[in-house]
Amino acid sequence: MKLTTLALTLSVALSGHALASDKKEDKKPQTLSEMVEGQTEFSGIFNLYQDPKTGEHLMVITESQLNTPFVYFAHTVDGVTDAGHYRGAYRETKLIEFRKYFDRIDIVSKTPRYKFDQNSAIAKASNANISEAVLASIKIEKEEQGKIAFKVNKLFLSEALHKVSPTPNPADKKAKKRFKVGKLNSKKSRIVKQRPYPNNLDVVVDYVFSNASPTVRGTSAVSDPRNVSVKVQHSFVALPTNDYKPRKDDARIGYFTNQFDLMTSTDWAPYEDVIKRWDLQKKNPSAELSEPVKPITWWIENTTPVEWRDTIRDAVLTWNSAFEKAGFKNALEVKVQPDDATWDAGDINYNVLRWTSSPKPPFGGYGPALANPLTGEILGSDIMLEFVFMKNRWIYDTLYTQGTMSHGENLHTSGDLNCSLGHEIQQNLLLAKGLATGASIDDNEMIRQGLTQLILHEVGHTLGLNHNMKSSILWDEKEVHDKTKTQGIVTGSVMDYAPANIAPIGVQQGDIFQTKPGPYDDWAINYGYSTALEDETAERARLN
Repeated sequence: MKLTTLALTLSVALSGHALASDKKEDKKPQTLSEMVEGQTEFSGIFNLYQDPKTGEHLMVITESQLNTPFVYFAHTVDGVTDAGHYRGAYRETKLIEFRKYFDRIDIVSKTPRYKFDQNSAIAKASNANISEAVLASIKIEKEEQGKIAFKVNKLFLSEALHKVSPTPNPADKKAKKRFKVGKLNSKKSRIVKQRPYPNNLDVVVDYVFSNASPTVRGTSAVSDPRNVSVKVQHSFVALPTNDYKPRKDDARIGYFTNQFDLMTSTDWAPYEDVIKRWDLQKKNPSAELSEPVKPITWWIENTTPVEWRDTIRDAVLTWNSAFEKAGFKNALEVKVQPDDATWDAGDINYNVLRWTSSPKPPFGGYGPALANPLTGEILGSDIMLEFVFMKNRWIYDTLYTQGTMSHGENLHTSGDLNCSLGHEIQQNLLLAKGLATGASIDDNEMIRQGLTQLILHEVGHTLGLNHNMKSSILWDEKEVHDKTKTQGIVTGSVMDYAPANIAPIGVQQGDIFQTKPGPYDDWAINYGYSTALEDETAERARLN
């Protein structure tokens, strides 16, 4: 009896084991198609698939995209100045690569600054003492037919790609009295938008920072100091495959640059910095004056007050006079974003003149540009403008808060630019009204000229031009008030911080602000964009 029971028990156990084994054999690994079935697809340079129930994202790249440099770009979609963020702030640009390490994908960043002559033996040591940064290492979920899939929610809901939280300044003596956002709360943070294109992918993340016991409340723009929200866009951009030719920098001309060190050079100045500029090519290369193959297109955001749009458009197009001297006709064009546009102003595929009305405006105008880290070719740009530029409230807020506005103090900038011309012009507008008792100045004309100068200046930054603070004196004390001489050109450059040009009592008022590019601007644009200057050696000899 006992033997029969034992045999039966053993038989059932073996049978169950066989059934379990059969089921395990029947359960084959899912194909990639099965894994993404029923998920929302975002098809672009990389494919994203989002689970409609959990929100989990799966990214799919191809084997051909491994070990290939891409531009990574982070900018603020929305934030509060208390947290060091404001809408449209360009924050970081770097080169990254996706690399496979056994069953993982590493996202690696490396500086492109150091160049080696590949014909030199020392080039074999080109990686010596240069630290790569492994930003993230993610387990591969599926590898199939040249495609590699991995989950990316934890990647985007962390600060692995970019440090979103403010970096404390050890030298800040007021640190204890400043507002602190607390720690990143990954459970409250979420991916809110995916924007796929053939050449780039944008992912917008709403980061929530939590501070259970804030000692400083912050401004009224912070709804609850225990929870602060900042939206940041992460962009992955394919390097252009055009025939763009980098142009070397010359320190006598004020361009933003990409800096490179020639590590195998014996020159006393072993540098090969290149300027940041757009890729303008002539439709008719042999013509002295030709339209470009692709003009620089600016969009006026639909948030822009309608009554200012014509002035803004005309100011942008005024730069065409400088480009005509460099051989390009209609190099810049301006369009207005329709109210029913299907694209966002923060989309890096559109260059947008944007307007906001912030509770604590950090600037009057801000014009950064995104450039290829390897060549300096500008890939996209935006200009941020604040409504209070046109209103007295800006200065009044400063006066009646004992200077606590601080006008962007300690805010993160693009690294290239910290432009405060908007503040200067706004103060000049108020000063001009106070001083103009003896001069005939119409308020609308003064504001039109002030706005024109601001737009010209910020567009100049997006064309690659840096500040020029040495061009203020172009006319003598009498000529500067003579409109027939100045004709809108008060100083040598719109990239200067020129004060309001108010005529003294008894003298007829001339141009108040600069409304056209100056002679320096024409010269700088010619150096940066003229196709006739491809032989840089000859041009440098001419400059000397």
